[in-house]
Amino acid sequence: MDRRQTRLIKVGVLIAALVIGPGAAQLAWLSWKQHRLARKQRHLETLYQRLAQEQQRLTHDPVYVEGLIRSTFKVAKPDELVVPVDSDTSRPSSR
Repeated sequence: MDRRQTRLIKVGVLIAALVIGPGAAQLAWLSWKQHRLARKQRHLETLYQRLAQEQQRLTHDPVYVEGLIRSTFKVAKPDELVVPVDSDTSRPSSR
């Protein structure tokens, strides 16, 4: 090989590195970003399904709504005695 061919090969390699290099890096970055967005989309779809089920129960299940109101707001029916059983702090210590 003569000097001119060597120089053309070096220039060609340099141009190829400049063109392909940033493109490859950008392709990897976009691929990673697409993967992250796909994961986020799956998470949001799962959350949407749970919320849709909750909405369905809230609009069509009066027993569920009553239980939710009773547990959240500590509401009792008239003449109903409520005995809390889920609190460990109300028990006397054995010491």
